[in-house]
Amino acid sequence: MRQHVLTRLDIPLLQPGTFRGPRGLTRLVVATDFSLRSELALARALRLPLGLGATFTLLHAGPVLEGSPGGVVLGGGCLRKAVHAACRRLRHRSDVTVREELRQGDTLDALSAVAREQGAQLVVLGGERVLTPGRSLAEGSMVRRALRHLDTSMLAVRPHPARPYESPLVAVDFTRESRRALELTMRLCPLTPVSVLHVVDTREDEAALRARGAPPERLLMLRQERELDARLELARFLAPYRETGCELEARLRSGEPGEALLAHALELGSDLLVVAGPRGAGDEASLAERVLAQSSCDVLVSRHERPAVG
Repeated sequence: MRQHVLTRLDIPLLQPGTFRGPRGLTRLVVATDFSLRSELALARALRLPLGLGATFTLLHAGPVLEGSPGGVVLGGGCLRKAVHAACRRLRHRSDVTVREELRQGDTLDALSAVAREQGAQLVVLGGERVLTPGRSLAEGSMVRRALRHLDTSMLAVRPHPARPYESPLVAVDFTRESRRALELTMRLCPLTPVSVLHVVDTREDEAALRARGAPPERLLMLRQERELDARLELARFLAPYRETGCELEARLRSGEPGEALLAHALELGSDLLVVAGPRGAGDEASLAERVLAQSSCDVLVSRHERPAVG
């Protein structure tokens, strides 16, 4: 492992913002295989806000070059070039340490190990979009494997990052996990208004009413009651943040959560879609996996932050 400590002090002052919590990330890991998707992921990572004393790690994992003395891992030279490029981009941040991690073996195994060792707050990697509606990510997809096995928040990057995030949309269901997702978003977008969406799903209750022969008026009443309850709950959920001056726009939709979230993101022109991670390793049909497959913008999957090992 090599460390590259930047040497010039020219830290831009943050303008007064709306979020009084911690700004930026202090432990960030970017996975690269030197593909175009990885280049976009690195470009996005370099636009994310970094806190004071942050560690920015570039990771590549690959096989050992056959016949090489000392077991040279393929890609070492490319990784060094990427690290030097990151140092140049971050030259105004002397407090930031840029690290390179060259590991042998599977990328996900290496990514999991480095994220755990460093107590990473976020892992950034290239996104994958499934163009056929209703289809899921391929079984061997790196994004799918990372979602199911990585226990760190992950950002899957798709379009070219021309600017910092301007229109983030966070899906919440009032759980502690979705609260963490909102707080991580505000950390990444401290000066940007955040849209917060809750989807009211009454499909099961409506099916039960129809099975009992309930009239259409009862179905309409059910939807109205559930939407009113959700609106009040969403206001309570956001109240602590609004009291500190955060700019949060509450939004409510009805229907199937995945479809409603993707449709609303498209309507808003969102450039970042945020969801809480699946609650367990067996949660294969999770909202996060569907969004990762179908979203046209970057997707942030939030998980509980873990301390560094050792």
